[in-house]
Amino acid sequence: MANAFYNGSFADEREIYIPLSDRCVYFGDGIYDACIGCGKRLFLFERHAERFFNNAKRLSIRCPYSADEIRKIINTVSEGIKGTFFVYVQLSRRGGERAHTFDEDSYGNLLVTVKPAELPAQDTRLRLITVPDVRYEMCDVKTLNLLPSVLAAQFARRSGADEAVFIRGKSVTECSHSNVHIIRDGRLITHPADNHILPGIERWHLIETARKCGIEVQERTFDKNELYSADGVIVTSTSKIALAAALVDGICYSYSGECESETLISKMHEDFYSSLL
Repeated sequence: MANAFYNGSFADEREIYIPLSDRCVYFGDGIYDACIGCGKRLFLFERHAERFFNNAKRLSIRCPYSADEIRKIINTVSEGIKGTFFVYVQLSRRGGERAHTFDEDSYGNLLVTVKPAELPAQDTRLRLITVPDVRYEMCDVKTLNLLPSVLAAQFARRSGADEAVFIRGKSVTECSHSNVHIIRDGRLITHPADNHILPGIERWHLIETARKCGIEVQERTFDKNELYSADGVIVTSTSKIALAAALVDGICYSYSGECESETLISKMHEDFYSSLL
């Protein structure tokens, strides 16, 4: 059964070959997005699609398919999968010989893969470790250029942590593949959506949930000291939805009763499951 799609062809992902003329090979020249689905439902797909096409426009890559057509491709590729599944959609620039410049008129190459996925339980607690943020100044575009994030994630793994938190100068930005937020004095504090973080869809979901719960939201920078002394730390991503941190750099956090962190995480998981299942 096909679990992947590349440029008009459905096949098993092991049978799909990316040609050298796909500029993702030489340059990492492309974008991607990911979402969670179940059956024919895709959680917050419209927001993922909006970000995907905005990023394609930022990089001047023309997508040969509309959002509705991509949704239909995903539905075809995900047929037969029981339960929740993880969707990966990649758009890379088409080219010929290796050259830094490119043809702005040609359409890009579209890759879609789908795999079964089980989300962690909402009471899962994460172990975080901080690392310097050495990424470039265009983190708001979800490109294929992920080497600093890959190395940070591997460093966290070797250190016995679940995620690496980036520190740029004095500011906490985000994690290697998720957004990080703090609860302080009853407020949700999250880094502003500028060029130093990816505006995660679950970050948006968290902000909307906080406002519905009457929790004040501050989109501002915060430093490592605020991270360490926070009342709670929340990590959000497509594959996690929202989870609390048990510790950061060995500093422990305790969560009790109906604290803001527990309320927000519970509501977000409730939204997810009520939307899909």
